[in-house]
Amino acid sequence: SCPTTFENLIIFTRSSTMLQTTCIVAMPMPVAFPCFRSRPHVLPLRTARTFKPLACLKLKESKRVFKLHEIELKVRDYELDQFGVVNNAVYANYCQHGQHEYMESISINCDEVSRSGEALAISELTIKFIAPLRSGCKFVVKSRITDVSIARIYFEQFIFKLPNKEPILEAKGMAVWLDNKYRPVRIPSHIRSYFGH
Repeated sequence: SCPTTFENLIIFTRSSTMLQTTCIVAMPMPVAFPCFRSRPHVLPLRTARTFKPLACLKLKESKRVFKLHEIELKVRDYELDQFGVVNNAVYANYCQHGQHEYMESISINCDEVSRSGEALAISELTIKFIAPLRSGCKFVVKSRITDVSIARIYFEQFIFKLPNKEPILEAKGMAVWLDNKYRPVRIPSHIRSYFGH
């Protein structure tokens, strides 16, 4: 059935780097993904093994070099789930806080933007979870802009556990400049100047 197939896909991707035997037991046959009652698309095991979540978000290549901003944080107990690790949804908050601090570091005040009636909204965010964080863990959120277009800002972020800098998360996303009717508009020239435009 479809739920079992999707569950097997999760088991395969999470355990493929640890136990090869588990992979074979969990997925004895090709995976149907997504699950449709008519004409399902079959995803071979070889394809599933090389699946990269971040490949679905294509970021523009840029010759400009944007600085990497870092902010150190600590896991709080109320951010944990029933398994004793940071809930997946909380990582988006970490990323948002990192973006906010990054903007302030280059003299873009998000509160002033909001009071002007405009907004800088996240329209795409793709997260790759590598390892969990637990209660009391200290970590660093690294953020940087990868490119800027007429109305959009592309960025990438990384989270590393301290003190050994163990990779925890990779994220890529896109923010759009909106007017007071929430329609995409050109980024104001004085804002673009902060990005070297």
